[in-house]
Amino acid sequence: MSNFFKGVRLYNGLAILLSIALLAGCTPGTELLNRVPVHSVNFEVLDSNGEPLQGATVESSNGKSTSTDENGMATLRFGTVGVHNVTVSASDHLPTRMTVTLPTDNNELKTARLAQQVDYSGLTSGFAQMSGAQLYPMMFTYLFNSFGYNMELTDYKAGEWTKWRLVTEEDDEDDTLVMRKAFLNETDDGQQWWQIQLFEEDGTTASYTAEVLFDTNKSSIRRYREQIGDNDPQEKPVTENWYSQPNRLTQESIEGAIEERDVQIEVPDGTYSADLINFGVSPGVNLKIWRVLDVPGGTVQYSTEQEDEMVYKSQLVDYGTDADTILGSY
Repeated sequence: MSNFFKGVRLYNGLAILLSIALLAGCTPGTELLNRVPVHSVNFEVLDSNGEPLQGATVESSNGKSTSTDENGMATLRFGTVGVHNVTVSASDHLPTRMTVTLPTDNNELKTARLAQQVDYSGLTSGFAQMSGAQLYPMMFTYLFNSFGYNMELTDYKAGEWTKWRLVTEEDDEDDTLVMRKAFLNETDDGQQWWQIQLFEEDGTTASYTAEVLFDTNKSSIRRYREQIGDNDPQEKPVTENWYSQPNRLTQESIEGAIEERDVQIEVPDGTYSADLINFGVSPGVNLKIWRVLDVPGGTVQYSTEQEDEMVYKSQLVDYGTDADTILGSY
């Protein structure tokens, strides 16, 4: 199967995950509470030039959805307190996600700036002929978070990298994509350079490389450099709110979700003894994490299951400590 069709299947998996996440707050209890929308948050959606975007979709994890008016404005109403994920998208633009916390953000104005869609048709991999609006959120979702939660259970050290195999069919584990992420460098003011790569079918030739400068604690993206295939590296425009920081799990939450200790788990990198962590993210949907503390990030596999059927899983292929800039970013 070509990388294009693998990418389409994986992106469809991302769409399923997004749909599950949007439904996660729609239990009967929250649906009842949402009928009494006591809180509201206002959203201003702009393009990269600061012009309002009419018709942009603003959708929240409480099941509410609306569109922006001619001034790029929209309002979402909430009947529940707590943290809600909000996705903002518009035709021909890169989507963005943000979180709102209620009642803290009640009546607040949130601004989302959407960068113009980028055409990745120059990639040597057919998979990456998907539009930038598809490629960017797919790579960041699979490599850095699941359901908006940070999948790094321990911190990476500078130079550490991990390579991952992404599987969407339990019975066809040859139908995969391979990606890599690496923590390259920390600046004097605490910002971090990370590298992400998408590999060809041989698993060794990178068809896409990006080096990303995150603000402290990955709270935002400040710079983004990329190389597509054999083309020259390029500096890409980065706008505010282009990226939403994954939510970090508390240590108490992680420990409380341990289902079994010293589980034997086989991944492409080998067989590990792991702690199986099992979170119920919504009725019938589970996020499972196999924790091994002596590998970078502390994870060797994580998967999503819906009604005991696998939606997708990420497995550790390899890891090391010699990562450095390829694009001359610093």
